Amino acid sequence: MPTGPVALHDLRYLDEGDRVVVGRTDCDSYGVFPPDGAALLRELAGGRAPQDAAVWYTDRYGEPVDIDEFLDTLRDLDFLSADGSADGSADGSADGAVAHAAPPRWQKLGAALFSPLAWACYAALVVAAVAVCVADPRLAPTRGNVFFTDYLLIVELTILFGQLPFVVLHELFHLLAGRRLGLHSSMHLGHRLYFLVAETKLDGLVVVPRRQRYLPILAGVVADVLTASALTVVAWLTRHPDGTVPVAGRACLAVAFMTLLGILAQLYFFLRTDVYHLITTVLGCVDLHTTARELLHNRMWRLLGRTDRLADETRWDPRDRAVARWYAPLYAIGYAAMLAVLVFIALPLAWHFLGTAVAAVTDPAVPAARFWDALLFLVASVGQLVLAAALAVRDRRRSRPS
Repeated sequence: MPTGPVALHDLRYLDEGDRVVVGRTDCDSYGVFPPDGAALLRELAGGRAPQDAAVWYTDRYGEPVDIDEFLDTLRDLDFLSADGSADGSADGSADGAVAHAAPPRWQKLGAALFSPLAWACYAALVVAAVAVCVADPRLAPTRGNVFFTDYLLIVELTILFGQLPFVVLHELFHLLAGRRLGLHSSMHLGHRLYFLVAETKLDGLVVVPRRQRYLPILAGVVADVLTASALTVVAWLTRHPDGTVPVAGRACLAVAFMTLLGILAQLYFFLRTDVYHLITTVLGCVDLHTTARELLHNRMWRLLGRTDRLADETRWDPRDRAVARWYAPLYAIGYAAMLAVLVFIALPLAWHFLGTAVAAVTDPAVPAARFWDALLFLVASVGQLVLAAALAVRDRRRSRPS
């Protein structure tokens, strides 16, 4: 046991009543302590030697503490400084205030991005987008906006690659909203099947007061609304004197419509969407998604008399159990939203794409450019399905036990 004070990294504390979440936001290492354990940690961070802190704990709480085991826990969490010298001061406040640590990069940019002036500009942009749609209904979001040109391959490539910058922007808003709070949030690119996706890591929110988590969670939706609004205004600005919208403007409307579909997808409550994370944060849940899913499955298996397939309900957090009873029906709303998008948007778009492509390939009078465009579109579409199936089979084989 060290004879003098131990050196701790900069820590953040969030007091949640019956537990205290403590962690390092610079490396995303967090632990949940009982209030007395957090108090002992604060004493160590305040400069007490371990043995003195153990005596203080016994005097305060009337029972001994295994200080060696406690220090081992801190080492496992990487809370102790490896070189044995203090590298910062931990904040002992109970309200999760930022410790005296080096601020993350782009923190000032994040603060500016969500400043009152920025919100005023965002509101003006949304109002402008709504105004131009009212003034010229052709700019309003409809599925017909997707077909901004007769060349299907150009439409497909524009939709596929035109959205990528705004997907990154969506995650960048999440990242900067976290950096604004002093979190070392990070973003990386990945893939799902053959689609490129961007993902933001916001683990540091666990030591941020609940009311301050809402903006980082919803920042991506804010970015999507601004993207759709900006593209609509750009389309309006590109109009010809006679009011017609050129190809570039119609392409903006196509990407804007697809961006709005992404916002609608936030209502797929059977997935862990941004709105799902907002609900769990507001209600203080731990793993509402799993609990609600298992609750529905248990109800189904009981109706079928298959009690041998019931999930163990003792594993559920009490708060999750209470909320899941009314949250579970939202699963049905999520599936209904997805079905509505499928029936009223996805299938009609697919039918239009396919019908137009087949007609162009089979019509001998169609121009050569349209023929090859339609043929390449069909080949690319079939190729995507084949690639998706091949990747699914590969992943299934990899998941099988050897």
